[in-house]
Amino acid sequence: MIFKGYISSRKLPDGTINHQKVQNLVIRDACEKRGYEFKLSSTEYGIKNCFLTYFQLIKELKANKYDGIAFYSIAQLPPQKKDRKKLYELILKKKKTALFSLENILIKHKRDMNKLEIFLKLKDFLKYSPKKI
Repeated sequence: MIFKGYISSRKLPDGTINHQKVQNLVIRDACEKRGYEFKLSSTEYGIKNCFLTYFQLIKELKANKYDGIAFYSIAQLPPQKKDRKKLYELILKKKKTALFSLENILIKHKRDMNKLEIFLKLKDFLKYSPKKI
């Protein structure tokens, strides 16, 4: 299976910043562990809330250029569920895969998507929790 990488050139919504080289190493390692062929990553633009590269990768995935997208992290997903839904629908319709390398999460089935959405809600909810007790 051939996976195209997706990395970020800006601070992620969770506040982390990692060099593109490190992001590619994490993705490459995650793909190798599963026996997937890794194609060098596309880099998202540094503009806040910009997802042009994300949507381009979805178009390429739909055109069967590769079997899946290997994200560096789930923090790279668009905050709007409707934008994530486009990826989910494509995965189900075309039998594609999304890999979130840092978290070691593989999305292939509807149940995987539901678990991911719950995880994202919990992660979002945590920002409202007390920082000190």
